Amino acid sequence: QPLPLPAGGMSDQLANSLSAASTGLQTKEDYKRKREEIMQAAALGTRAAVVAESTESSGEDAFAKKKKKKKAASASVLSFGDELDEGDTSPRLHTKGMGKERNREAIQAAESIQAAKQEYLLALQKAKTEPITLAYSFRSEVTQRELPKGVHQGTITTTKGATSESVARLVRAEVETLGEKFLLPAVAGVKDLNRELLLVLGAAGQRIGSFIIPNAVTLVELLAYQWREGTPLFDDFKAGVVITERRWYEKMKHTFPYSQWAVFDLHKTYSHKEFIANRNSGSGVDPIRK
Repeated sequence: QPLPLPAGGMSDQLANSLSAASTGLQTKEDYKRKREEIMQAAALGTRAAVVAESTESSGEDAFAKKKKKKKAASASVLSFGDELDEGDTSPRLHTKGMGKERNREAIQAAESIQAAKQEYLLALQKAKTEPITLAYSFRSEVTQRELPKGVHQGTITTTKGATSESVARLVRAEVETLGEKFLLPAVAGVKDLNRELLLVLGAAGQRIGSFIIPNAVTLVELLAYQWREGTPLFDDFKAGVVITERRWYEKMKHTFPYSQWAVFDLHKTYSHKEFIANRNSGSGVDPIRK
């Protein structure tokens, strides 16, 4: 279908184009055909301009709409910010506040624990300086041979901070005052200080001894130990202490009272009820694991 011609007749530009194109034409039909071609070409140009203008206009409208949406989004963000300013709390800010509170509580708990620990250490240090008097029995090959009952008994005063080893050495030093026979053997005038001593504590009123105590344990620590039932295990050392030489113990441990002794395990607990039941069994004391 032919394109519509431009309204309002032919412009000067089209007339000039037709005049130039019709030069040399022979017939009227050739001229008429050429005229229609030029008019249709002009109409096509007009249509193209309209389409271009429409496309440009559409692009501008789209850009304007996009800009409008962006502006609306900005306004929305600002509105949210305004709401926060009015007093609403952001979930993120709320969580952050809770975290600070938990940190503060954790710090306070740690400080309380540290304060309690410091208080305990001060009390322990004070207790270590307190004096204590112990009744003792000293058993050795010499006392077995030289004394009627085979044992020497006496008392010593020391501090609660003393270790079992230092208590044993203090007792031996006092036993040596009994006379030359009770002195430590000497080689070329030098005492045999390498003879290891054992300190044995009695429990539940058992004066013959119950537990062989490790050398480094202090008296104040031993006073804190309890039976499984919750009562003091060594009852303030009312049963006294027994001191002997390890070599003598190894030689006599199959005989009474040495057969009643057991090595004290610091990491286990003991039952008073079972101790009473087993103390005359000759097999020592059976610990109960915690």
